[in-house]
Amino acid sequence: MSRGPHPIPASTSAGVVLQLTALAVAAGIALAFAGDRPHRGAAVAFAAGVCCTAVGGAWIAARRPGGTPAARTVAALGVVCLRVFPALAALGWLQSRGGTLRDAGAGELLVIFYLVVLAVDLILNIMGSGGGPANPGSTTAN
Repeated sequence: MSRGPHPIPASTSAGVVLQLTALAVAAGIALAFAGDRPHRGAAVAFAAGVCCTAVGGAWIAARRPGGTPAARTVAALGVVCLRVFPALAALGWLQSRGGTLRDAGAGELLVIFYLVVLAVDLILNIMGSGGGPANPGSTTAN
């Protein structure tokens, strides 16, 4: 009697909503403490947009059911790649060229927003794993 694999807590709809809420709070705090830095709003929007896209892509990849252990492994790797690579590509793009976004601190904001989303993801997965009952081993005699 197999019920199928349990969904990853951070990839459920509630998990995605919590991650996006944490991202919105971090973006709001960044805007509140922007001070008089020029183009700070554009930098916050860019960094939050990249992280939001990564969360959405990872959520879509997590929706794909895996029938075999190999398919589930590939899906999990796809979730990680879709979460990490957009942020890395955007950070590399920001560092490779100068401009208003780089000068406004978009790179630093991107790292901070990514770490906020990652922290929520980890907390959800640790708290949602449940553990289950301990398996002391086989109770059958030889």
